[in-house]
Amino acid sequence: MRTLESITTRFDLIRHGEPEGGRKFRGSTDHPLSQDGWAQMRHAVNDQSPWDVVITSPLLRCCEFAHELGAKHNIPVIEVKEFAELHLGDWEGLTYAEARALSDDGHSLDDVTAFWMNPNLNTIPNGETLQEFDHRVGGAWKELIDTYPGQHILVVAHLFTCNLILRQVIQQPLNNALLFDIPYAGLTRIRIDDSHNGRFSQVEWVCSEKLI
Repeated sequence: MRTLESITTRFDLIRHGEPEGGRKFRGSTDHPLSQDGWAQMRHAVNDQSPWDVVITSPLLRCCEFAHELGAKHNIPVIEVKEFAELHLGDWEGLTYAEARALSDDGHSLDDVTAFWMNPNLNTIPNGETLQEFDHRVGGAWKELIDTYPGQHILVVAHLFTCNLILRQVIQQPLNNALLFDIPYAGLTRIRIDDSHNGRFSQVEWVCSEKLI
């Protein structure tokens, strides 16, 4: 809750743009942005630079843009390995159809559908569990809040990473942790107010096409 004594910290989360190779399960697979992906990211930030620091996943589809933005506007860029995407095990590099074909016997629920229905109970074969992912993302998120009080931070990350950060803010149950279908280069703003009354976190808006 805002008060005159509040210290306000703002975080802008941006999902990376389209990677080379189009839509597929990537996770730890380290593809760079496509030409369209670069254009999406540059359009999203709209040549503005209100941030004090840029935090990025170390994967190419995030960090290459983050470093370009930092160099252009003289903003420090820090790679945080804990913000890398969920490791997707046997689905790494596959299209949705290819991943479904691994387990679709025509009778039972295929693994992809089961995962989307309840990712907490249906771990991807040989992949990182949602509990493990939530632990690493949540820990890095809490450290970020404590490290940059009163500043404006851009976080360049992935679909599932952004979802797990939002889960921390709205205290979403883990089985419903992947409900935000954030588009490529989609922006989300989070505000955190610290005062003598405690800490108040709020999502100001989700998935703006362009920074306002």
